[in-house]
Amino acid sequence: MRHIAAATLTTILALSPIKAQQMPSIVTTATFNNIGIDLTFANAPDTATCIAVSWNPVTSSLPWNTGHELSRVASNRFAGSVFWLTPNTSYAIRLSGTMLSRDTVITVTTRSDVFPQPQGTTYHVAENGSDSRDGSSLAQAFATLGKAVTVANAGATILLHAGHYYEAVSLPRSGTAQAPICIRNAPGETAVLDGRDTAFHPSWNVYDAGAGVYRTACNAVPQLAYRNGQHVFASPTLDDLTSNTWDMTEGFFADGSYLYVRFPGGRAPSAADTFQIPRYTTAITVAGRDYIQIKGIEICCYGLDEYPRGIYFDGASFNLVDSCFFHHSCIGVAFKRACRFNTVQHSSFTEAPIDTWNWSAVKEGTGYYEAGGVVVYGSSSANIGNVIRFNHLYHMFDGSHLYSEDETGPTSNMDFHHNLIEYVNDDCVETDGAGTNCRIYNNTFRNFLTGVSVAPAAGGPTYIMRNLFTGWETHDGYVGYPVKFNVGSDLTIDWVYIYHNTCYTAIAGQPGFLFKQYSYWNNIISRNNIYAGTNYALESTSNRNPVDFDYDNLYTTASGKLVRWSGNSYTTISAFYNAEGQEQHGLNHNPEFINPSSDFHLATGSPLIDSGVVIPGVNDDYFGARPDIGKYEHGLESITTPPRPRSEKPFSIVVCP
Repeated sequence: MRHIAAATLTTILALSPIKAQQMPSIVTTATFNNIGIDLTFANAPDTATCIAVSWNPVTSSLPWNTGHELSRVASNRFAGSVFWLTPNTSYAIRLSGTMLSRDTVITVTTRSDVFPQPQGTTYHVAENGSDSRDGSSLAQAFATLGKAVTVANAGATILLHAGHYYEAVSLPRSGTAQAPICIRNAPGETAVLDGRDTAFHPSWNVYDAGAGVYRTACNAVPQLAYRNGQHVFASPTLDDLTSNTWDMTEGFFADGSYLYVRFPGGRAPSAADTFQIPRYTTAITVAGRDYIQIKGIEICCYGLDEYPRGIYFDGASFNLVDSCFFHHSCIGVAFKRACRFNTVQHSSFTEAPIDTWNWSAVKEGTGYYEAGGVVVYGSSSANIGNVIRFNHLYHMFDGSHLYSEDETGPTSNMDFHHNLIEYVNDDCVETDGAGTNCRIYNNTFRNFLTGVSVAPAAGGPTYIMRNLFTGWETHDGYVGYPVKFNVGSDLTIDWVYIYHNTCYTAIAGQPGFLFKQYSYWNNIISRNNIYAGTNYALESTSNRNPVDFDYDNLYTTASGKLVRWSGNSYTTISAFYNAEGQEQHGLNHNPEFINPSSDFHLATGSPLIDSGVVIPGVNDDYFGARPDIGKYEHGLESITTPPRPRSEKPFSIVVCP
């Protein structure tokens, strides 16, 4: 990793005779597979100034690879990325431009994604243990994780043996780069951190027979509640519960004296109903602690107070979440305040049955359900270099929220890649807020309202590349679409690059790509995408369209509905280009997938093979005469094939003793 000032990092080579007026400060940020670059000049360069990028492994003697040009994100600042790199490898990056007196060469090393294994003391925790023991073996196991973290120093491993642990912990110390502290399941065993209140035993009495509402004494005011292990909708008021404002099957409300519940359909509670509430709000709090590894743990049912979540990283860096299972806490992993270089990988997240709920109930009612598997809270301290990869997020309202809502502390250099997000009631991924040099790529999104929401994505650049979007659909009267731009915000949407995505839905009445009302967007650039729908293939309802679309394939199964743009309809690409200046080299073909219900690689003979445009630094590894259009490059499928989807994990539904 390199994230330091240019003076300690750059070597100036006399390769260019061009005279410049100033030299910028340069900051680079490396993740496992990408390097972000940020240049700031003391004074604003000429408006025509461009900064070109080329790169090579330090050990290579081959010609320089051309990178993607930097974006001008402020009058005196440029930012961009070098993509598709190898972990733990040193690269030379060359920056060139008329404002640079010489070509500037920077040496940057990508992060290693081989995480060190702790070699220190191992502590055991078991349901039948005792905190008066020393934790040195299963026979001497502690009873609680809370006890184990008080004694675990750098290099320690805490093994949670099979069972449910009804507790919440805050980690008292950090590990080190070579000696992390690891909390994990004992090999082959299912260990569950469970936030439910084991002392809650409801005794139901009729409160409002006509409304089918029952109540039980309860001095807590939980934000969440569960019937038979799954969410029950939290009504904002008792009146909303009794009147069933949003036509929900069931719901609850608590006022500190009673818990009021309407069971499904207004029926009476039965012996088959196990109704539970949380005792805790957050399972694991990692505040100002670094080099913590959390592996193989199931975390569920936290949500007593505001901001329910499984793991909360607050100003914490270089931590790892690996192969965990999060459910029914609304947020799986949350970041706030200068969280840097954390990794969340190979984990599963679900909040069933939220994806089947009335969309307006969540939007207009209780807000905690509109969260996501991984969430970045807004703060004035930037979060930098976090990586979210190889995860499965399913049956949720929102998949993840990645950008800070505070412009003074944006999300910087986040990688969100090779994730499977499906069955989402609203947005699979939200960048809503501020971010720079963030990359969303090689993900699969299916069955949703909106795939990626850049509403807004202030700052930029934001890269949306080589993703598969399928099966978007109408929710609560709103048609779906792969990328969302419309937003009621004063923040602008700046520098969004949409490259090589395959967007396809067979659900009736859906656009291939849709812009709604203008929302202060600038520099929206689309190349080599497939936009295939069942209504207009491309539609903008705005009369302002400061966008740049070209080399995309527009396709629809709706007769006579190719493009509608600012109220005008076009049935051919040429008519659209001549009138609006978009898609000069666009195509209008059936993509000819191998199987449009399951396999979106291009079939041999597809008209989209060799029909794209070369984008330096993005698709240099194309096979054939030119790059293909869409996510997959025909003949190089192994490079862009997503990981095998993780199977859905069963919920650990238990009745608390």
